[in-house]
Amino acid sequence: MRLHSFTRSSSLSVSCEEAFQWHRRSGAFERMLPPWMTSQIISKEGTIYDGDSVTIKTNLGVIPFVFKAQHQNYIENKQFEDIQIQGPFAFFKHLHKFEKIDDKKSKITDHIEYSLPIGMLSRFLGNKFIDEKLNKMFTYRHRTLKYDLFLHSKYSKKKLKILVTGASGLVGSNLVPFLTSGGHEVIKLVRTNYKLEEDANHFAIWDSEKKEFVNPEILEDLDAVVHLAGENIAAQKWSEERKKELIDSRVHFTSAICNALIKQLKTLPKSFISASGIGIFGSRDYDDILHEESKLGSGFLANLAKDWEMASREAEKAGIRVVNLRFGTIISLSGGVLKKMYTPYRLCLGGPFGSGRQMISWISITDVLGLILFSISNNKVEGAVNAVAPHAVTNEQFSELLAQTLDRPSSLRIPELFVESLFGEMGRELLLSGQHAKPVKALKNGYEFLHSQLHDAFTYCLGV
Repeated sequence: MRLHSFTRSSSLSVSCEEAFQWHRRSGAFERMLPPWMTSQIISKEGTIYDGDSVTIKTNLGVIPFVFKAQHQNYIENKQFEDIQIQGPFAFFKHLHKFEKIDDKKSKITDHIEYSLPIGMLSRFLGNKFIDEKLNKMFTYRHRTLKYDLFLHSKYSKKKLKILVTGASGLVGSNLVPFLTSGGHEVIKLVRTNYKLEEDANHFAIWDSEKKEFVNPEILEDLDAVVHLAGENIAAQKWSEERKKELIDSRVHFTSAICNALIKQLKTLPKSFISASGIGIFGSRDYDDILHEESKLGSGFLANLAKDWEMASREAEKAGIRVVNLRFGTIISLSGGVLKKMYTPYRLCLGGPFGSGRQMISWISITDVLGLILFSISNNKVEGAVNAVAPHAVTNEQFSELLAQTLDRPSSLRIPELFVESLFGEMGRELLLSGQHAKPVKALKNGYEFLHSQLHDAFTYCLGV
């Protein structure tokens, strides 16, 4: 059996103990899964102690497989190891090693030894293919680890108790493991028909008919509610029925949640962080710079966002600090616009919409998580906050940068007529309109963007 090895080391801006503890917490494994790998956790037993294990369904290139690893050789604050007990390799062992640099800095080293099976799979893949995949994966993993540790050390001064609505959506599915791996207690809101497969103490159950919490007692002493629930705005064309669903899921549900918090809890949450969108400004010219106090726009999307933000005023009147995060286009390969554009661009079928001059105010998924934590922790932040990176781009620049990152051409322009005929009002407001928003309030209050340039966001999310 011929062994091959792969090693990657990175310095971290936290102590050796904090870096190690991060890996031991719930959510750490989920944070390490690259978004381009279609991975599903089948089972987890424990965390990283000897004998603990994890089983996932994933793929190696185009080949799907089940991979089960068991942990061994655990030494507190120094190392842990996992070894394949089921999977595509003849042998696979992964050592996670932690070394102290000083009291506030440390070093992590991932060392992998593997052997490919004899036969077709080995000849098809080869160790060069495996090393390329490992290099891409651990580039992403180490960047994620550095970002998460930085954000928690900068904005998490104490451990928090947080209720998250919309936990299964693009933002929520990233936010929950981000918070739990940082040591925070997270409670997810679920409907009464949800099948609880985990600890029931981490779920708040919502009765849609009565518009109240079934178990409000677990929500006492909340530091924050992060309210992300709402139907996907771009999932389908905006028929009148679909518009009603969007309004119900955002405006009416926000009002119901606020009322339930006020009426059912003895101790109100300290803050209510609610999603919103920069679509509230309507369609604007590329040179119209928008800050939080800029005049709001018109159209279905703008009116929806206005009413959405207004619904959270009920919490504000009760004395809860309210923050409305007006998200721009979120850059993440696990969902949203980038996931939809990824395959067409890889097939050389990408390009700008219409004139390409419309502005795209964007934000990386990492800074979405950072801004949420920042908004929870900073009592000076309240009201509308433009959750966008400092440097907006035109639709054409967005297209060109994505194509360059993927090493593909960006020569296919999608005409306005085609967009309107295919998507109607939704296409006009989401694809052919634009807003040039600036994160004035976030910067003024001290938030430090990890991805201020679009190229950096693409590089991280795509693993290049």
